[in-house]
Amino acid sequence: MVEKSVPTARTLAPLAALSAPITSVLYGITAVRLEDGHVAEVMMGMIDPSLEHWDLRPAPTRLVEVVDRLVEGDHVVALFPTERGTLRMGPEVQVDVLPGGAETLAAADDRPGQRLLDLPRF
Repeated sequence: MVEKSVPTARTLAPLAALSAPITSVLYGITAVRLEDGHVAEVMMGMIDPSLEHWDLRPAPTRLVEVVDRLVEGDHVVALFPTERGTLRMGPEVQVDVLPGGAETLAAADDRPGQRLLDLPRF
């Protein structure tokens, strides 16, 4: 059963802009938890390859688990809520190393309204 708020092929059309065909898994981040102004935990789920529904609904996911997914070559994207109650695909997520050497997450495209800090909090 597909939820109304799950990304659809039309709302995730920017995925086609990824340079390589998707042979890895696609994850979506729908919300973040911050510590000291940096991402410490996320709500992340696995998106079906058809982009029509969740294979695994978003659940609290520790930062280290997201970093592991990225190291494994999986794609992780930010999913922003729309006024219609759906999700719109944002930029890919990448690891960001802070000045002290600690890791956090950041959007690959750092435009206003497209940052991980612009996602809802949980």
